[in-house]
Amino acid sequence: MADIRLQHLKRLDAKMNVEPAVLGETCRYESDISTHPPLHRVALSFDDGPEPGQTEHILAVLARYRIPGAFFMVGEKMQRHPELVAQVRAAGLHQIGNHSWDHPNFHDIDPARQQEEIARVAPLLDAAVPGGATGTRLFRYPYGNASCEANDYAHAQGYRIVGWHVDSCDWAFEKTGAVDFREATSCGVLSQYHHDFVGHVLASVRARRGGIVLLHEIHPNTIRHLEEIILALRADGFTFGSLTDEAFASSLR
Repeated sequence: MADIRLQHLKRLDAKMNVEPAVLGETCRYESDISTHPPLHRVALSFDDGPEPGQTEHILAVLARYRIPGAFFMVGEKMQRHPELVAQVRAAGLHQIGNHSWDHPNFHDIDPARQQEEIARVAPLLDAAVPGGATGTRLFRYPYGNASCEANDYAHAQGYRIVGWHVDSCDWAFEKTGAVDFREATSCGVLSQYHHDFVGHVLASVRARRGGIVLLHEIHPNTIRHLEEIILALRADGFTFGSLTDEAFASSLR
């Protein structure tokens, strides 16, 4: 968790101290989606899998409510756990996206390595996605840290790049059930939710009136509270959709 904490704080510092035009020229922090999501429509996404025990639990909850999910998988974990990749595909509801080969920070590696991180996953992804190479390819940056060079390469390979409207910050609540001040600031957690993971997620979705929600397969808060979040959002009148729905097209890059 130290890595993700550090990257969040770096992003916060850059957004507070670097001119937006300068950040835009380098494409470094584009994963926080600024455009409006489809009204009262939510897409759930899960990073850093597949993860034994966790993937199966998420699939069971989504199946219970017939909700699609987008699973952004790390290539070397796909190679280790092909049975979990097969389970996600067999459910028939979900997308499987590229989350790099071994989850490096793209800001710390050169463009050639960035391309390799995306390219090594492609054969596994094409085997896992119905329709193979003709299906919609989705890519999400590790830590959300982008580069212009990797953007160009991903687009040339037919990927849509996926960020998020709502960052659950499930990792930040993990150690004590609460977030500290710096993490709360970097994650946009309001003071009344510093000890309330579910409340933070619900308030964030309500504030955006829908959107793509970033969760992680590897963090227990998501595993413990996924069903509670789904039920609360449904009670609020939100509906769930797929990243490949036309309604979300303007949210992808």
